[in-house]
Amino acid sequence: MKDPMHITLFLKQDKSNLVAFSSVLHRGFQVKAMVGCSIKDLLCDQFKVAEDVLKHRLQTLLLDGKPVDDEETATVKDGTTIALSIALGGLLGASLRKGGLLADYRSTITHHEKETTEITPTEGMVTIKLFNQLAGELGPLFLKKGLWLKKDDAKAILKNRFDKLRSLIINIEKDGLEITPDQLSNLNWSEVPGKVLLKAFV
Repeated sequence: MKDPMHITLFLKQDKSNLVAFSSVLHRGFQVKAMVGCSIKDLLCDQFKVAEDVLKHRLQTLLLDGKPVDDEETATVKDGTTIALSIALGGLLGASLRKGGLLADYRSTITHHEKETTEITPTEGMVTIKLFNQLAGELGPLFLKKGLWLKKDDAKAILKNRFDKLRSLIINIEKDGLEITPDQLSNLNWSEVPGKVLLKAFV
């Protein structure tokens, strides 16, 4: 199996620079992380999400599709999917909100950490989904660390939406070597391996 292609983008600071990434940030992307820890440790210690943001801004957390009420006890495992959202409106939003008044009514679908032996932290892959405004607010933190994308998802950003990025690009590196915007836009995607590690400093 070929090694993944590494692409690093250095972009101008501009409020529109996340438009090209918005779809994959909503749909979900993989990140490499130390697993066997709590959601709080993953987000705050490893990806530098402010604790105040986790406590007050992230009102809905889903771990493998189940609502989480306590991010300090819910354990992240290799292959876990975590969906993050601000407070959602309506009855559904109220019922999914962590620790909300309606939390008791969803007890059958709420995430409950099973009593197990202590998990040894190890490197793994976690899928992250950022809903609503969180794509813009937290996207840069994950982009800086690197998104592990399927080739088609990377192509959708780096080729199909390249016009949205071209005017914002300061510098590009491919596998550690500097390339030009034209070289990136003319990349032969049939030769690209199945995985792409995409980093962006925005």
